[in-house]
Amino acid sequence: MLNQFTRCFQSLFVLILGASVVERVRSLQGSKSRGVSAYESRSLFQLQDRKRMKFILSPTHEEEITSLVKTAVTSHKQLPLLLYQISRKYRDEPRPRQGLLRTREFLMKDLYTFDATPQEAKETYTKARMAYNNFFDELQIPYLAVKADSGSIGGDLSHEYHLPSPNGEDTIISCRSCPFAVNEELARPSGPKKLDRSTDDCAILPVPWFGVSKDRLHLVEAILPQHTALREPLREGHSPRLEPAKIDPYLMKTLYPDLDLSIERPLYAFVEHWTRYQSSPGSRAATGPPLSSPHHTCIYDYRVPQSLIDNHSAIAKGYRSTRSLSKITHLNKSISRESIDLARFRDGDQCPSCGEPSLETQKAIELGHTFYLGDRYSKPLDATFPLPQHADDDGGSSKAVASQDQTNTLKAPFQMGCHGIGISRMIAAVADSLSDEQGLVWPRVMAPYEAVILATDEHIGAAEEVWDLLSSPQEGSVEAVLDDRARGLGWKMKDADLIGFPVVIILGTHFRKQGLCEVVVRRLGTRQKVQIKKVKEYIVSRLDRI
Repeated sequence: MLNQFTRCFQSLFVLILGASVVERVRSLQGSKSRGVSAYESRSLFQLQDRKRMKFILSPTHEEEITSLVKTAVTSHKQLPLLLYQISRKYRDEPRPRQGLLRTREFLMKDLYTFDATPQEAKETYTKARMAYNNFFDELQIPYLAVKADSGSIGGDLSHEYHLPSPNGEDTIISCRSCPFAVNEELARPSGPKKLDRSTDDCAILPVPWFGVSKDRLHLVEAILPQHTALREPLREGHSPRLEPAKIDPYLMKTLYPDLDLSIERPLYAFVEHWTRYQSSPGSRAATGPPLSSPHHTCIYDYRVPQSLIDNHSAIAKGYRSTRSLSKITHLNKSISRESIDLARFRDGDQCPSCGEPSLETQKAIELGHTFYLGDRYSKPLDATFPLPQHADDDGGSSKAVASQDQTNTLKAPFQMGCHGIGISRMIAAVADSLSDEQGLVWPRVMAPYEAVILATDEHIGAAEEVWDLLSSPQEGSVEAVLDDRARGLGWKMKDADLIGFPVVIILGTHFRKQGLCEVVVRRLGTRQKVQIKKVKEYIVSRLDRI
């Protein structure tokens, strides 16, 4: 079943990838429903028609697919069910950037899975992950598969697939000594959450970090020394290495779940919200506190000495930005006395898994994400299926729920999973990661053609012979294209590099003098002279490596 699952996934996905890449190459040559509240309203494209009916452009389709399966599946014998979808999705990104890497309209391949029990659903999830691994292995790109936060999609188990790139928006933390690899959103120190408060004086005044809640009622201020020692095992006679430190915003989100990390200037947003409230007509600020009073909480990293915490006003006076808080009336202030490690992970920190000081951080572009959803969508949408009469809860079945019909048939919600790959983003990410100063360098499975044949006008006949040889089904054919445009050989060679063909076959000077084809494999950095009869054998042996 796994092989069939993998082949089905790869054939569908490579098909649409090929179509998308061909479209890109041509351009180069020529020059909702219930449950959608899980997404922030500002991320939705909202519109009205001429009758003032409200609509949204769907950012995701879990609700629609679940509602469809709810009416289509009437027996447990129809499970497991795997539904594929390749479609466009829309999100009102506040800052679209870098071409296709982050856009408001994008193409995605989705797989939605429906199973009868949690155990079967997790087995399907594992098979989907293996299929994803096989697919990315075939791409021959340096991808990372990491544990991830499920975010607004929901569920309690998910993995992401990333391509390391300095243009990435995600930070991946991995270990050079063990398989540990997670998105920074899930990374936590291996030591205890509560640590002994430092008694040392800070040589440099701590730097505050601010976060604000979604309703702008709560401002959180976190204090961390500008430089802290790396997290590493203590060794006798070893002096700790001090490195610049920053607050871990995802840890702050864990401590205060209502924080809105998308706000670039949280302190300004908090002050601006409340000063506008105080000056608005009808405000209760002049007569008394508002119905919901603003709140300011301070939390300190355990390395900030107690002496500075006791004299918090001295820290506040040292920063001009915090003086604006004095403009807010009825501001409730509190100080958290917990001793917590608030610093982000850095290169050389101790690995939470193996304990070695061998962590490394790197920016990466998310290409795919797999989610185990359980009944996150099926339960609230009442998407259930009849249980067999012999089913019992002890046999691994999801908890049965008596239906409301007259037959008193026991029903259970579908156990779901969803798995997606951003097709348009993948094309942009791979192109950006594998390109060089000459142009694109496509992996074999994404390239518009596996090879291009270039020749001078006098050798067009021989070039056609090479094309016939490569297209022959004997010993496997090579997808090749013959560039017979009325251009010089030098121009064609530069254009082939720009487009990014994996293999370039040149019939030029060496062919005229020695009868040899020059075969260039840019990704391997090889350039070899080969006889016509051996060109196919040589190319096939190289294609498996790219």
